[in-house]
Amino acid sequence: MTREPIMLASDLDGTLIPTDVDEARAEEIRTFRSAMSERGLKLAYVTGRGRDLALKGIQRVGLPLPEVLVCDVGTSVWVRRGGHDAWFVDEVYQERMREALGGVARADIVGGIGALEGLELQEPGKQTDFKISYYVAPDRLDALRDGVGERLARFPVPPKAVWSHDPYSGRMLLDVLPRNVAKHVALGHLRERHGHALDEIVYAGDSGNDFDALLSGHPAIVVANAPEALKRQLREEALAAGTLDRMYFAERPFAGGVMEGLRHFGAL
Repeated sequence: MTREPIMLASDLDGTLIPTDVDEARAEEIRTFRSAMSERGLKLAYVTGRGRDLALKGIQRVGLPLPEVLVCDVGTSVWVRRGGHDAWFVDEVYQERMREALGGVARADIVGGIGALEGLELQEPGKQTDFKISYYVAPDRLDALRDGVGERLARFPVPPKAVWSHDPYSGRMLLDVLPRNVAKHVALGHLRERHGHALDEIVYAGDSGNDFDALLSGHPAIVVANAPEALKRQLREEALAAGTLDRMYFAERPFAGGVMEGLRHFGAL
């Protein structure tokens, strides 16, 4: 660490938004909100949700509004200018997503994957031009990994499959994204666009779709409720990369764990 952190970039669901908001969790969120205000840290939320669903979740639990929303598993970036509802899409990032798809249309990808048994497209409101989302039957997971991988490999620029677990519904999910695009790419764009150094942005997360962002070189916080298998893999990868000292495994879950990590990195 060579520079003092000036921004927290955090996942929402399972990290700042707990699975159950009881009074203890609500108090943690109130403490988090006060700490962010007193310290003056900039905020970016990095989420698999679309913008509208992200804003609903933020409002529901009482989180502070961020300056930046990275949505749809890193495929869209929104910047707040002015009031609560003054959100503007980052058009530079949108163009980057188009280039990453290599000119392939969304309909081509859906058609290329086809109607595999155990794979169901999610609702239209959870789809975007750059994110194709499915529900996955758990008992078909291994076969679907192979089948989807084989079909995506047929494209000139193969899209990326990101498999995850929804802690609220308990369902397995699949997001098909532009090649090499996920939360860590949006995090790098955010850093470059605003002129921040690696040390100036702390990233916090809890799940598989935070994996690359947690290992991206930024100071990283892994909250206690993250799966043990993910923690083991993160430790192994960070140790091999020589960045284990930049990763903090919190003893507390959710917002409490994020604040614990921010104190560790000197941001609180």
